Amino acid sequence: MPIKKYLCLAAVLILLAVSGCAGEKSSGMKIGLLPNVESLPFYAALEKGYLNDEGINVELVVFESAVERDSAIQAGEVDGALGDILAVAALNNSGAPVKIVSLALGETGREGRFAVLSSPESGITRPDQLINIPVSISTNSIIEYVTDNLLKDAGLKPDEIKKEAIPKIPVRYNLLMENKIKAACLPDPQAALAESKGARLVLDDTSSNLSQTVIYFSDKYLDKNSKSVQKFLNAYARAAKDINDNPAAFKDLLIEKARVPKEAVEVFTMDHYPAPRLPEKEQVDRVVSWMSSKGLIKTHFTYEDLARTDLLPTR
Repeated sequence: MPIKKYLCLAAVLILLAVSGCAGEKSSGMKIGLLPNVESLPFYAALEKGYLNDEGINVELVVFESAVERDSAIQAGEVDGALGDILAVAALNNSGAPVKIVSLALGETGREGRFAVLSSPESGITRPDQLINIPVSISTNSIIEYVTDNLLKDAGLKPDEIKKEAIPKIPVRYNLLMENKIKAACLPDPQAALAESKGARLVLDDTSSNLSQTVIYFSDKYLDKNSKSVQKFLNAYARAAKDINDNPAAFKDLLIEKARVPKEAVEVFTMDHYPAPRLPEKEQVDRVVSWMSSKGLIKTHFTYEDLARTDLLPTR
């Protein structure tokens, strides 16, 4: 073969190699987190080197509020996030399409528990005693969603359910424990800590499994980086298994990185994180229906609108 043909063939092969690599972006992945129990496997995967094993560079970006986190994903400052199904539907409603790629907590009701509690001196121990009694929540959030559904399922009518907005969980917790409010909805570990100090458990979602925490990425990122997301979920799965096998070994990481108060860790152990899997269709549909009824979204999203079913680990 003449030398020119060899050169042409070599050039074609180089172009094909370059174009083949262009489908997956080589830059790092940024994931937005809040400081909470759910974030532990992310830090464990980083500390254990599992993300490096998969050949991906992941930066964990901590936000103080869900609003800040989701504003960052809208602006393209992070590629993915840890949040809930309400956040996913709200982002899609606002014109920032994202997709759920896995559950983080909520395979069973004991994972990521939310509880309606009464203050130590309130005397409230039953759901019917909450008729027309304000329950402190954060509005238009997973907290309000869980509160509405728990009280409704316990037999309260819509006009008997009263709520007051106290957005910050530490403030809500403190007011409850100081008997300045009669009832509040709190997530674990704050709920477990409140119970240990005298608050009364009225209702929780351990049997109904109302709440799910999910991992989601922007459609823009997924379109170019689906393999990187699969690699991330592989690393996440290894970290979750490590925590499940020996929860005590990760208590320091839970306090240091996830910023869970030490006194809460002493009374609460999150001893099971599910392997990557998707929430059930009925769980997503129930959230969407609630948000539609509240006028929080304009579109009644389908399961396929909000979840990617092709990215779970295959090993």
